[in-house]
Amino acid sequence: MDQATKDILTSLGDVSTGFIDEARAAAKDIKIPQTAWCKAHGFANEKEYKEKAAAEGKITYHTHYCFPNNEKMVTEMADMQKRLEDAGLALDRFGVSLDSRMAFPPEMRDPNQEKNGLYLPTQAEWDEVASFEFSTPHFGDNMIGSPASFDSCCKALSAGVTTMGNMSQFFGWDYPEFPDVEKRAQATMKAIAVMAEKKAEGAMIHSNLDDGYGDKTTDMSELIAMALFEKYIIEDLMGAKIAHSFGDMFHSPYKRLVFLSALKKVHGDGVFGSMVFSNKLGRQHENLDWNDAHLCMCMLYDMAGQVHYKTGHAVTVMADRGLDDLVTNEELVRKLALAKQLEDYLPEVLKTIDFDAIDAKADELVKKGTEIKEKGLAFLAQFIDIKNPYAVTLAIKKIGVEALLAAAEEGMEVDTIPTDTRLWAH
Repeated sequence: MDQATKDILTSLGDVSTGFIDEARAAAKDIKIPQTAWCKAHGFANEKEYKEKAAAEGKITYHTHYCFPNNEKMVTEMADMQKRLEDAGLALDRFGVSLDSRMAFPPEMRDPNQEKNGLYLPTQAEWDEVASFEFSTPHFGDNMIGSPASFDSCCKALSAGVTTMGNMSQFFGWDYPEFPDVEKRAQATMKAIAVMAEKKAEGAMIHSNLDDGYGDKTTDMSELIAMALFEKYIIEDLMGAKIAHSFGDMFHSPYKRLVFLSALKKVHGDGVFGSMVFSNKLGRQHENLDWNDAHLCMCMLYDMAGQVHYKTGHAVTVMADRGLDDLVTNEELVRKLALAKQLEDYLPEVLKTIDFDAIDAKADELVKKGTEIKEKGLAFLAQFIDIKNPYAVTLAIKKIGVEALLAAAEEGMEVDTIPTDTRLWAH
C-alpha cells in the first residue's frame, strides 16, 4: 500500500462520536405519518407492504421522475393517476430527482436559483411529495450521503417516507462546493443514526451499488465487498437497515440473477430491497424504439428473481430515453402494461432457469467479497478503531474506494465474474 494512503489514515485525528448520540436523541421527536398511499392501502409503511407482496410472490413496480419543478410534479402526478386508473394498472412506488441545491445545508441554498428538480425548502413541500394516493415515494440522489443528510432525512421521515438513499454516493460522489469531508461524514452518520432509531417503523437506507462503485470496480465480488462494508457500518455498528439496489450497469441477465442471489446470501431471509434498476449503459441511444427489447430483458429476469428470491425489490419501469424531464406518462403507462404482459410468462420462464447454478456462482461472489471486506477491515484496523462507525466511514471516504480495495486485495486473485461497467464508456 502506498505511503500517501497510510499518511491519510494516520492523520485522521479526532473521531469522537458524541454527535451520533445527539442525533439518536433528536430522532425520538420525529413522528412518522403514513404517506397518502400507505393510508389508502392500509399499510403502516412501505416495508410492511413489501413484506406482504414478497411473501405472496407479487411483483411490485417502480419508476423515476425528473420533474423540473414542484408545479410540474403536481400536474403530472394527477395525469398519471388518471392514466393508471383508465388502464387498470398500479404503480407501487416512484422516485424523484431533487434540485441540486437540496444536497447542501439550507443556509447554502439560493432560493432564487432556477430549479432543476424538486426544491423542498419547507416541511410542506416534503409532505406534498408524499400526498399521492396511487403511489408512494422514494428519495434517492442527494439525500443520505450528501452534506444535507441529517436535515433531509428528518424531513423525509416526517413526511412519511421511510426508504431513502443513497449511501453509496457518500463514498462514490464528491461535492466540490462542499469540500469539508468531516462535516459531510458527520451529517451522514447523524442521518444513519436517525434511521436506526426508526428501523422498527420500516426505515431503510437505500444504496444503489452501481451508482457509487460501478466505475471503481472490475469484478462483481468487489461490488459485494462494498455491500458488506456498508452493511458492517450501517447494520452491525449503527443498528440501521440497509436496502441494497443494483441494475444500472448490469447488461447480462445471468449476472443480474447471480448478483441478486449473492445479495440475498449477504442479507439472509427477509425483505431488504428498494428497487432493481433497468440497465442504462447498454440502452439504445440512436434507435430509441428498440429499447423495448432491452427493457423486457431486464424486467423479465428481475421479475423471475423476485418470484424466486422474494427480496422485496420493486422492478423498475423505464422509458426508452432513460431518465429526463421529457419522459411522458403515456410512455411509462405503456411500459408498465408491457411489464404486466410479461408476468404471464413467468411460470414457464422460471422452469428454464437453473437456480442451483445461479446460487453456486453467487456463493463464489460472497466468499470472495467477504474475504475482501475482512482484509480491508484488517488493514484499516492498523490505523483506526474499526468498531467506531464514524472512523470507518471517514477513513474509507478519505482514502477512496479504489485505494481500500487495492489494500484489501494485495496478494489476492480477484477474478470471480467481471462487471459489465467496462463494456461502455460512461
